[in-house]
Amino acid sequence: MQNDLIPAWDNLPALPWLDKVSYLTHLLLKGEQIESPVTHVFEDGNYIRELKLPKGALLTGREHLLGHEMQLTEGSVIVAAPDGKFEFHAPASLHTKPGFHAVVYCLTDITARTVHPNPEDCRDVDALEAKWFGKAEDVIARGAQVALIIERERIAA
Repeated sequence: MQNDLIPAWDNLPALPWLDKVSYLTHLLLKGEQIESPVTHVFEDGNYIRELKLPKGALLTGREHLLGHEMQLTEGSVIVAAPDGKFEFHAPASLHTKPGFHAVVYCLTDITARTVHPNPEDCRDVDALEAKWFGKAEDVIARGAQVALIIERERIAA
């Protein structure tokens, strides 16, 4: 996550959505990272992931394998998704669908949560994350592949 790439979002190559997010992830990982540990909460049959990010942070999330609720409890963000860019101000929520994969830019310091049904009261965070989210390693690998293709096309041009 870093803040100097949000102006470049619109200038990224014309790519399919997943390639675009993966390529941006590749670019972001070359820069300084912001530490933003996830807090894991288990309450009322739900697994809740809470994240706090500073103003200016840019985040590429992982693909959502199942739909779930996302809540912005503090602050303001811009969410870039395949169907456009949307500004949200807390309190706000949306329900994602399988395949949702977004880019989030923090206009202010924020606190956000994702809420996942957990009727089994599973406490294995790795198992829960594997159920709800795609692998970060897959996005990183895809981004590196897209970067190679873009570089080859630039050299060939």
